[in-house]
Order: sequence, then structure tokens, then C-alpha cells
Amino acid sequence: MLAVFLLPAFAITGKSQQNNFNCGDIFTDDRDGKTYGTVMIGNQCWFSENLNTGVQVNDLQQTNNQIIEKTCYENQRVNCDQFGGLYTWHQAMNWDASSGDICPAGWKVPSKEEWDALRMYLGYEHAGQKLKATRDHTPSWDGTNESGFTALPAGVGYEGFFGRRGHWSIYWSSTQVDANYAWFAQLDNFWYPASPKYKILFLGDHFVKENGFSIRCIKKD
Repeated sequence: MLAVFLLPAFAITGKSQQNNFNCGDIFTDDRDGKTYGTVMIGNQCWFSENLNTGVQVNDLQQTNNQIIEKTCYENQRVNCDQFGGLYTWHQAMNWDASSGDICPAGWKVPSKEEWDALRMYLGYEHAGQKLKATRDHTPSWDGTNESGFTALPAGVGYEGFFGRRGHWSIYWSSTQVDANYAWFAQLDNFWYPASPKYKILFLGDHFVKENGFSIRCIKKD
């Protein structure tokens, strides 16, 4: 557990790659028609929005039933519309071999190593500031968004509990530690007096897979 704290159903089908895509274009997910901005950061192409695919289920009661499921913060659909869905690690990763993970065709849930490459490219001490949305963005945060990543303080969930919206953005990686834990990437709010945690992109491995975190997709090589 945390250290602190209806769309029509669609079955998993074969996923197709958008033709003639260049990073920076708007990407359309063929599975549900949703669109996502994209951005090149170093040699990595990222979604510039959180994934928001799947049938809404409350309280992170997501199961491996061959239907993609998401949970909205406080079970309110408007929060998925603004911040994207929250997904357990199992929901994000445990699809059959032909389908891959929860990201569209040609994309994937980034590994711990890919998150680390992102923060090293941006500079370890200030990567967090460069990833977070600005105060004049809607929804707003307190970063500079120099990277164009536009991270949002989406908050997190665990079973029937939700918290830290406006303060935290946590993303799953595809890298698991063991049967219970997986690596994640975390951004925190600016607290006074400013601490190093605000400025960095923190990578950790101490949250269980049942937590509901955001997903950012990265382009496959």
C-alpha cells in the first residue's frame, strides 16, 4: 500500500500503428478514437498527456478480464477527462502476449531505465521542474514545462481511497521488483522552504502494484 497514505466496454483486439506518424503530431488511439499530444525529449518520443483509455470502474476494482479498465480520481469521470485514468500495475501490464501492455500499438509503458534516461537528459537536479505543467496551464501546476511533457498533479488511489491530487503525479514503469512491487516515477508539489524533492523526478520501488497511478506511453524503437 502507499507509504503515506461509462464508456462502452471494448475487448482487447489487435492494435494498429498510425501511418506516417512523426513525433510532435497528434496521435489517435485506434481502439477508442482518443487523441494524445506527443513530444520529443532527447531521443525519446512521449505522450504529452496521461493515458485515458478503458471502461471506468470504481475504487480500482480492476480485473484481468480482457477488457481495459480505468479508475477516475474519487470515481468522478471529470477527473479522468482532466487528468487521465488511474491504473494498477497489473491492469497496465498483464495483458496476453499478443496484445502487449495497455499502451496503443507502437507505444509502451516505459521501463525504469527509460524514465532514468529522461531525467538524466533533463538534468537530475531540475528534471521535475522541467516536466511539470505551468501555473497558466489548465489544469495548472508549478513547473516550467521546458520539456513539453506537461505533467499534471493527478493524485493517486489505493482500493477505495484517493489522495494527493494537486500535489503528486506518479507514473508506473514496466519494471517490476517482485510479485508485489514495481518501479515508479514521482513528481511532487513545491513545498516551502523548497526542498530537492520538488526539483527532481524521483524513481522508487516501494509502492505495491495495487496502487492506482498514471500512465505515460513512450514510442517503441
